[in-house]
Amino acid sequence: MTRPSSPNKSRPRHLQYALFFVASLGFAALSACGERISSHGHVINENELKQINIGTTTKADILDMLGQPSFDGAFNTQKLYYSSQVMLQPVASAKQTQQRIVYIFTLDDDNILESIDLVNKEDGLQIVHIDDKTPTPGDTFGVLEQVFSNLKRRQSEE
Repeated sequence: MTRPSSPNKSRPRHLQYALFFVASLGFAALSACGERISSHGHVINENELKQINIGTTTKADILDMLGQPSFDGAFNTQKLYYSSQVMLQPVASAKQTQQRIVYIFTLDDDNILESIDLVNKEDGLQIVHIDDKTPTPGDTFGVLEQVFSNLKRRQSEE
């Protein structure tokens, strides 16, 4: 015996699958909309700092414990810089620096640690973008000046 079909027939099965797929896709898209936090650099923890002693720890000891620095001091200043940064990117917005810490290890001439300085986001320099162009020679020459300048160069080469 077969079942009688009900007068309130539900949606066709393929339409149910399509609605389920669209709803799942919508939930997935909504769950991806959130702040993103990313960290960069080398975070020095408290235990690592406890092992570093001013006056006895050498450059080799620091490199063994912390690895290569983020950057070295320029012009042989005997400084090692370890930088870490936490960035937050809100939904549909640009990344923002939440936290920035730079440890500066200053060494003496014998590569023994003299001091440790800490620079955070508030202490650091704010870099301002300037839209002006850097002047370069020749960028203000007119057409005639460029032609005569090239002719002058050719004559001096001959």
